[in-house]
Amino acid sequence: MISMFRNDWARTWQNKARLFVMLGLILVSIFLAVFVSSKGNFSTKIGVIGGPKQEVASDTVKIVPLSKEPKKSALALGTYDAIVDMRQETPVISTFKGAEYKKELMNYFKDPQSIKAIQKNEGGIGSKIIGYMLMFLLMFSVTNMLLFSEDKEKHIMERIITTPISFIKLFANYALFAWLVLFIPNLLIIAGISFLGLTDIGLSLINYTILIGVITLFATAFAVCNASFFQVADTASMLGSMIMMITTLLSGSFFSLDNGNKFFNDLIHWLPQKQFLELVKNIEAGQSYGDNFQLLFYLIGISAILMIIAIVKTRKEYVRN
Repeated sequence: MISMFRNDWARTWQNKARLFVMLGLILVSIFLAVFVSSKGNFSTKIGVIGGPKQEVASDTVKIVPLSKEPKKSALALGTYDAIVDMRQETPVISTFKGAEYKKELMNYFKDPQSIKAIQKNEGGIGSKIIGYMLMFLLMFSVTNMLLFSEDKEKHIMERIITTPISFIKLFANYALFAWLVLFIPNLLIIAGISFLGLTDIGLSLINYTILIGVITLFATAFAVCNASFFQVADTASMLGSMIMMITTLLSGSFFSLDNGNKFFNDLIHWLPQKQFLELVKNIEAGQSYGDNFQLLFYLIGISAILMIIAIVKTRKEYVRN
């Protein structure tokens, strides 16, 4: 197994530019999360166009008067949690926070004393760091299966299978190496930021170790399952990255996409990324992993199912009894 790891690392290092680019993106995403979190101590920031000046007796809500409507990207990037146009008889609210948040915000403008109703139930800096790095980490996992995909595409797998190496050992090597290449650098980045005192990381290193370990387990399982269905490495990487990007955005990694549609929201609720982000927020709020057993079981269970599918598919393709 050690010699196989050495060979895998030598091949990976030949493509070190790809490795450094992805790790650089993750590092940038972490600092972006820190920047967004340090923009203010407000739980809710609302841009108001027109209307009388709003007085807010709270340090958790900030009303920002605007002369014109900002770009939609201001909502996507979290510059504002909502934009309220007061130039008409009825306030027109634009927000990505969902129908319930929109309803509560409307109630606030009718009754400013209901200030507590619109305070967001969002996590702190730890949740933001993991949320911002999540998509890049998951996309990195897909491109990280390059060795497995190349061995299939170049028909190296057929020759390896004929050697005395068992199929399970070979498959375990692919999966474990991919997990380590994903887990270790990401944890070292977080640990380095913490030890250098560059910023508050929000969670303990032990929690980051567990949480990154769980999500990299899912990421590796998805990546190897995705790669097992394609013979061409570029096809597997392109489709897998697209799936990860779309589902991670839908899960609310950067901002909520609750549109009030029950079916749509229920579908998003079962995305592994959504469940993982919920786990992160719960842990940051002080809950134990025992309290979140169902979330952990779901994530580990999904990972196990994906891994079993990949093993069965690959074994059926290459192993002849």
